[in-house]
Amino acid sequence: MSYENGIPAAPTTEAMESDGDLLPATRIFIFEPGWTVAIKRGSEREFCHIMAPGQDYYHRLRDGELYLQRADDRICLACATRRGIIAHEPKQLRNPVDPALVDASELTVLDPGNGEL
Repeated sequence: MSYENGIPAAPTTEAMESDGDLLPATRIFIFEPGWTVAIKRGSEREFCHIMAPGQDYYHRLRDGELYLQRADDRICLACATRRGIIAHEPKQLRNPVDPALVDASELTVLDPGNGEL
């Protein structure tokens, strides 16, 4: 990384292309109603309302940390993932039907010529 006047310079295209350690962004889904996403700002002491495994205390939310909030409850993303509030895969639209189990006589066929069944 190069510096100009003590400020890190923007990475060049060559530097970005050579950086093969970048991981794809993870998408996060919340299906339980009532939760909102917030950002902890400032030095006011706020705590996650779930104890992490192996801890006997509520841990602090850090400045700039994303967390979930519902009413007075605040939960860090790590604890929300452990609790099952956060998912990393979207809900499936429906379960796929096994074609071997479908009777072909029960299938509806659309005639593309006149749009009738």
